[in-house]
Amino acid sequence: MNRFPSFLLAAALLLPGLALAQDAGRAAQDARALGKLQSLQAAVAPGKQIFMARQLKLTPEEAAAFWPAYDAFQAGLANLESKRAALHARRDERIAANDFDDGDREDFAEELLALEADEADLLESTLARLVRARLTMDKAVRYIELEKDLRALRHFERGENADYALN
Repeated sequence: MNRFPSFLLAAALLLPGLALAQDAGRAAQDARALGKLQSLQAAVAPGKQIFMARQLKLTPEEAAAFWPAYDAFQAGLANLESKRAALHARRDERIAANDFDDGDREDFAEELLALEADEADLLESTLARLVRARLTMDKAVRYIELEKDLRALRHFERGENADYALN
């Protein structure tokens, strides 16, 4: 007896169940991610400096080394955010004027990627500054991780009104 038709029938019956299980798994994963974002939003609500102080639990000596580096990083980050906002505004104006072609899209992408690289460089120099200031490597790396988490939160919040094609 040929087993191939039996295999096809079994596969046809099992595949919808597997797809539903994947959808349920994806929904649970999305719910966990949203929960983490909401938890981060709540933790940062009193203010970013309070959040950092609570997370890093700095000694007075560590705080003296940390806060100047933190302030310098925040100034650099604000500068990059300003450049990023101006870049998006220019793009939006050109699109609204129906004056945005493939060359402009390529230029936009290159400028956006350059800003991403600048932010990575800023994080790297901040890490080096914290280590030179004798902050423990554990706390210096934790600070970088926290900044990356907050960056993800900013991007999530910025994209709340984004429309994505689902198929």
